Amino acid sequence: MAHASNAGCSCSKPYRPTAQFKPFEWLQGEPLDPSQQSHAAFLNDARDAVQGAHTLAQLLAWDEDRRDAAMSDADPAPLFDPCQRSALNRFLSVSLALLHARIESQCEALTG
Repeated sequence: MAHASNAGCSCSKPYRPTAQFKPFEWLQGEPLDPSQQSHAAFLNDARDAVQGAHTLAQLLAWDEDRRDAAMSDADPAPLFDPCQRSALNRFLSVSLALLHARIESQCEALTG
């Protein structure tokens, strides 16, 4: 295994990593069969997409409130201009539509 060099570093101690990478595992113990692995991967992707969509929706609502306040007094300007806000709303809509389509296909596969 190659060791990191401290050449060019003014510190006297050699570099020693304090943590090692350990891959994420859904479950400890028994491994999942291939269909369960596929389902677990989908659930992980879906969870990430929903969390991201939720965060983006909150950010857009906050920015809209900020925009409304900036029109009435000396509050800071909104982060997003109308074009950016529209693009983010379309992104949110398309992302959720794609997720919905994938969920529907998963449901059909389970019941079909």
